[in-house]
Amino acid sequence: MSETKNLDTAEDVRRAGWQALVTSLGPTNATRFILQYERGYGDYVQLKDGIHGDATVEELYRKITQRTD
Repeated sequence: MSETKNLDTAEDVRRAGWQALVTSLGPTNATRFILQYERGYGDYVQLKDGIHGDATVEELYRKITQRTD
């Protein structure tokens, strides 16, 4: 019988689940499996451009680090 892990947080569950999929299916097929459940919707490029505009990576990094300080 398999051993049950102590999974205290949602992140722990996600990590353990992903690791189980990769171990069983390999990384490529684990990814293919996950994509069957979440295909997303809408136009990501249009959404991204609406949120970030023409911001450079450096500008986005600065915004992120300012928020976490």
